[in-house]
Order: sequence, then C-alpha cells, then structure tokens
Amino acid sequence: MRALIVTVGSEGDLQPFLALGKELLAAGHDVTFSASDGYAARADAVGVPFAGRPGWSATEFQENYARILGERNKLRQLTVVIDFLAREQRAAVPQLMELAREADVVIHSPLAIGAVAAARAVGTPQVSVHHTWPLRRARGHGPNNVDFGPLGNALAWSIVGSGVRLATDKLLNPVVAAAGLPPWRDVLFDASHSPLLNLIAISPHTLGHDPLFGPTYRTTGYWFLEEPEYVPPDDLAAFVSDEPPVVIGFGSNNGFDAGAVTKQLLEAIHGLGRRVVLQSGWAGLGDLELPSNVFLADFVPHGWLYARAACVVHHGGAGTTAAAFRAGVPQAVVWLQGDQIHWGRRIAQLGVGPSPRHHHTFKAGWLRGALDRLLTDGGMVTRARTLGTAIRREDGTGTAVRAIEEVIEEVSAAR
Repeated sequence: MRALIVTVGSEGDLQPFLALGKELLAAGHDVTFSASDGYAARADAVGVPFAGRPGWSATEFQENYARILGERNKLRQLTVVIDFLAREQRAAVPQLMELAREADVVIHSPLAIGAVAAARAVGTPQVSVHHTWPLRRARGHGPNNVDFGPLGNALAWSIVGSGVRLATDKLLNPVVAAAGLPPWRDVLFDASHSPLLNLIAISPHTLGHDPLFGPTYRTTGYWFLEEPEYVPPDDLAAFVSDEPPVVIGFGSNNGFDAGAVTKQLLEAIHGLGRRVVLQSGWAGLGDLELPSNVFLADFVPHGWLYARAACVVHHGGAGTTAAAFRAGVPQAVVWLQGDQIHWGRRIAQLGVGPSPRHHHTFKAGWLRGALDRLLTDGGMVTRARTLGTAIRREDGTGTAVRAIEEVIEEVSAAR
C-alpha cells in the first residue's frame, strides 16, 4: 500500500502523523509525508520519507498566532485560523494532486482541505484523522465541551454549526475549486471527512465514542511519536533528579505579554517549596531574573520531562494534554484558543486537574491554588496515575494501521 500523509499546523499537529508514518513503514507499506518545508528535518530524524511544500515561516506563523489571540470572539478567531490555513492549502493543491495520483490512500487532517480536494479530484480513497478534538457534531457534549443534555447539545451544535459553516465555507471553497471541484457545503464538520474511514487519534479513556459519529468513525487511542532516546543537558538532569518538579510551559503559543505572564508565574511559585522547570516556548517565558529553584529550559521532549514531573501547567493543546495523560501526572490548563478549552474542561471532568483558566483572566492567585491542589490532592494524583497506566497500554498507531489496511482492502476488492 502506498500512503500519502498530509498535515498542517505546528509541532503538535505534526507528531501524531509522523508516528503513523513510522507504523505504516514498519508494517511494510510505502509512505510519503507531506508538510511544510520547515519540517523536513523532523521527518528525516525519524526516518519518514518527506515531500515538502512551501509553507509559513516561523515569523509568519507567530505573527498569525498573535492575530488569532487578538480576537476575543471565538467565531472571528476561527475565521482568522481558516483564512491562514486556506491560503497555504490552495497553493499546495497542484502538488498534492500529483502525489495523490501515485498513492493508494490519502491520510489527512480535516484541516488539510487541499489534500481532501486533491484525493477526490484524482479518485484516490481518503482517510481523515481527528487528533485534536473531533470536528463532528455530538450528542454527549456541546460545543466547547459543555454538556447541555442530549437535546440542548443538538440545539447548540445546530446554532454553532450554522455559524461556522457561514463563516468558513466561503474561505475553504477556493481550495476545493483549485482542484477543479464544485463547492462543498459544511466543509469543516462534514464535507472534509471521509465516507470510508475517520480515525479519532484520541484515547477512549479520555474521550468516549459519541453515538452521532457513526460507523465510519473509529477511536484508536493516542498516536505517540517514539523518538531516539533524549539525552538531557547535565544541569537539567541534575535539577530533576532530587525530586519531581513542577513543569510549566505554553509550547508554541505566543502573542501574549510573556513578561507579565512570567511575573505572575514567579509570584505563584514564591514560597511553594518545589523545584520548577519553566519552558520558554515561542513566547519567550522566563526572560527575567529567576530564583534558584526555577530552571529555564527551551525544548525538552514531553515524554522525557513529564515522566519526571510532579504536575504540569500548560496551554491545553491536544498533544501536550495527551503527553501529560500518558505520564500519569495531574495537570492544569491556561488556555488561549481553539481546542484548548475542550481539553482543559475534559481534564477537570476526568478529575485529574482543576477547571481551566483563560489567559486573559490568568492570575498568580489562581495558579497558586491550582498548584497546591495538584501537589496535595491524593485522589487527583491517583486518578492521573491510573489513567496514565491505561493509556500506556494502548496501541493507537497499530490500531490505526489495521483499520486503514482493512478499508483499502475492501476498496480494492470492490473495484
């Protein structure tokens, strides 16, 4: 089987698809991985064949992220995201059509509209992958993971879905037109999904399978990218060796006042009596004089660092949340946009962390209270450990590969 994998976004959007690419290769299949040129080294490092395409520079990505956070209205925020993605995807369609012609299956993020359009234009089967939060109406929860009951959820999804469709279809259909196809309706919540197979790359222990998803949607478990063993700097290794530290970091999020946030962080941990690893991230947190119990780190793999943590404070990104789940540590979320509020609330619902806080209302007092609870609530600690054990037993990528093989075999037999 020849698989073309297409994804868009930041590091957290890349890793699950690289994990799938590695698993497909191990199963004897051919893989071509298509992402922005800037990720060529990441794909090469894990041995996944790469086909780059022009994408955003780090500066452009950070500038657009600042625009996103500048919008407080969530629907307008979404249109900024979609406009950003659509411009890149429209330019990629010709190349993606060429790659799709040589593939037996195109595997893509629902936001990789160019890949969906390319696959359908040339007649190659497609499989969509939901790795952040399912872009699908549900009965068990409403938008933003608020449960209004079955009837209330249906009404809420109807209202929000109509607004999303009106705001985003007009931005995404030029991508569809670039592949020579007529316009689609309800692109995000329906048209971009696969009629054959839609994989939810999330643990069933953290998000149950909703009855409205239908038979083509399969929850596989998380797709974790196992990379070469990380060798930490000596000073970081020594810092975390004596006791599990508190870990704080907001990843690739930027566009907020990093200095002001750092001051709030330092106020919250003053007198805490614990070591803290502060990850600077894209925002540049920690650019102040720091106390001796704070270690300022740049990139450290979540798998290594979180396994040594007492608790984690982060932005609520799907990949970061999954890594903390797997590590079996309590976590708290200061969310900024997108699916982050979903995961912040899900953490609280699972009893492995407090309710999330939006970054506009983030203050030291809230964080100190959250840290005190994360470090002392025995029930929360136990639930986090139990959840971590269950997730580490899953074989998400293996389950996904078997599902893809089955559906492509069925397609081939029907031809």
